[in-house]
Amino acid sequence: MIPWTTQEIRLLVGLWPNASAAQISKRLNRSRGSVCGKAMRLRSDGALPANVEKHFEVNPAVQMRPDPAKITVTSISPAKPMLPIDATVPPSEMRHCSLIELDGGQCRWPLGTVAEVATMFCGGAVDPGRVYCRHHWRMACG
Repeated sequence: MIPWTTQEIRLLVGLWPNASAAQISKRLNRSRGSVCGKAMRLRSDGALPANVEKHFEVNPAVQMRPDPAKITVTSISPAKPMLPIDATVPPSEMRHCSLIELDGGQCRWPLGTVAEVATMFCGGAVDPGRVYCRHHWRMACG
C-alpha cells in the first residue's frame, strides 16, 4: 500500500466536488477504491465535508454505429432435433473391452454401476477427436 502524499490529498479534496471518483483515480494514478476509501477517511476526520454535493459532467462512452454496407446477414438454420437418449439400451456397436484392450479409436465409457470400479468399457467406434461413441457422447453432453 502506497501512502498518500499531502499533494495528492489536497488534489483529492479540491477535485472531489467537481469530479467523479473514477476521474480522480485516473488523475492520481490510483485505483477508484483507493480514492473512495481515502475520501471516506477524510470525511470521518473532518478534512472533507460529508455534505458536499457533487457537480460534475458525465462523459458517456462513445457509441459507434456500424456501417450498413459492412453488415452481413447469415441465415440460421434450426438445429437438428436430437432423439431422446435411452441409457438402458446399449448401442449396437458396443463391444465390451478391458482397459488394456482399448485403443485410441474405441469408446472409453465405463460399464457397470457408479459405485463399482470400472473394469469394462464400451469399446465402440468413436468419431475423430472424441473419447466416447455417439451414444455415450450424447449421454455425457446432453
